[in-house]
Amino acid sequence: MTIRPDFSLNAETHVAELDFNAMRQIMLHEAKEHDLPVLENEDTRVTLETPFGCYCFETANGGVTFKVTAAKQDWLFMLKEQLVEHLAHFLPGVEEKIRWSDADQAGGLPPNFHFATVQAVTPVGTSFVRVRVKARGLSSFKDDAIHFRIVLLPKDSVNVEWPYVSESGATVWPKGDKAMHRPVYTTRWIDHAQGLMDFDVFVHEGGRVTEWARSVELGSQVAVVGPGGGGIPETNRILMFADETALPAMARILEALPADTLGHVTALTENGANCAYSLTTPPGVSVTWLDRNDEHSLADIALTVMEEFPDHFLWFACEKADVQRVRAEYKAKNGDSSRAYIAAYWSQPGTED
Repeated sequence: MTIRPDFSLNAETHVAELDFNAMRQIMLHEAKEHDLPVLENEDTRVTLETPFGCYCFETANGGVTFKVTAAKQDWLFMLKEQLVEHLAHFLPGVEEKIRWSDADQAGGLPPNFHFATVQAVTPVGTSFVRVRVKARGLSSFKDDAIHFRIVLLPKDSVNVEWPYVSESGATVWPKGDKAMHRPVYTTRWIDHAQGLMDFDVFVHEGGRVTEWARSVELGSQVAVVGPGGGGIPETNRILMFADETALPAMARILEALPADTLGHVTALTENGANCAYSLTTPPGVSVTWLDRNDEHSLADIALTVMEEFPDHFLWFACEKADVQRVRAEYKAKNGDSSRAYIAAYWSQPGTED
C-alpha cells in the first residue's frame, strides 16, 4: 500500500459491532462507481484513494476502524463528512456512533465553510453575470476541484444561525425558517495568492441566486462551502452536452483539457450562439450551438453521437429527466459509469425527489 506523503493529516474512529465484510462491499462498490483507485483490498483491510485523501477500513476489536488521511484540514473534514453520509445512507443509525479522534472541531464552524466579500458583478454574454468574491482559505480549491456551494441566508433573516460540526463529524445546517439556500456552482477562475474567485450565475426569473446577484452590493458578505468533488475528466477524447445551467462547468473543463484533445461539444441555449457565452476549446474539439426554441432534444442527440464515438468520455449535464434517460441507456450499454459524467443540474417543477 502506498499513500501519498502529502496526506499528512489524519483522523480515525472505531465502530463496534460493525460487519467488516459488509462495509468492504459497500466501499468497493463506491470505488467502482466513482472510479477511485483501490490501493489495498485484503481480508482485513481496504484502502481507497480520492483526489483529496485516502480512506482506510480495517477489522479491529469486533468492529471496524476507519482512518482518513488528507493534505489539508478542510479536505480531511470533507472526507469524514462524506463517510458519515455514506454510513447514514447504507447503514442508517451507524453514523450516530461515529466519534473522531480530532473531535475538538465539534460545535465550531465547518473547516470548509468560508466567509467571502463580493468584489464585482459583471455581465457575461446575454444570460449570465460573473461574480467575483474574496475570501481566506481558498488554497484547498484545487485546479481540478471545480465545484462549490454558495450559501445565501433566508430573506429578512434575523438572529442568524450558522452551521456547526456535530460530534459525528458532519455539518449540521439550520432548518425551518432559518434554512439556508446552498446551490452548487462552478469556479470559473481562482487566484489563490489573492484569495479571489469568479463564478458565473445563469440569469433566469425566479432564481434565488439570480435575485441575489442582481441586487447585491459590493463589499457585502456571502459564504461559500467547498471545494466539492473533482470535475476535470482525465481524457483526450470527449463528447460534451450541456444547457445553460452547465455552461460554466463545460467552459472550465474545456479550458483544462489537454491540447491534443479530440471531440465535440453541443450547447443548448435559449438563443443558440447568440447567448455569447465564450467556450475556449482545444483545436480538435468542435462546437455546435442549438436554439432551445427549435425543440431540439439534447438526450436524443447525445445518445446518437455516443454510438458513433464509443471510445470518447461522455459528459452530459442538463435537466433531470434527460439526464435520467441518458444515464439509464449509458449504463445498459456500458455496464458502469467510469467513462462518463452524467448529472442533473436542474429539474422541472414537480419532478424533485
